[in-house]
Amino acid sequence: MSKDPIGYGKPPKKHQFKSGTSGNPKGRPKGARSFKAALAKELETKLVLKEAGKPKKVSKLEAVAKRLVTDALNGNPKALTELLRQMNLHLGADRELDPAEQPASTEDQALLARFIARAIAEKEAGNG
Repeated sequence: MSKDPIGYGKPPKKHQFKSGTSGNPKGRPKGARSFKAALAKELETKLVLKEAGKPKKVSKLEAVAKRLVTDALNGNPKALTELLRQMNLHLGADRELDPAEQPASTEDQALLARFIARAIAEKEAGNG
């Protein structure tokens, strides 16, 4: 009678899941939402703000954006930093242009050529 090894990740046969049986038979309940979905739904809900003395209905996401801009304009340095970061992320110059895909300028090409020449010279000096 050979004994199967028992230890971490190798429970005794009588305690292992039977073949074809899930370790989580009930699984995730139907209709359960992720945090991302719950947050998106919450940010879409509307609330009423007073703007220039008049009530205005805006989404909570818009309200957060308005608060960020207002705080930045009122001199809050953290709000200003975050506003600039968000502007660069979402409103930055032409999102279609990826700097990595742009052709190298003549200055960049000359710099690379000097670097390569120096690297080759150093390698040859080390081998010689």
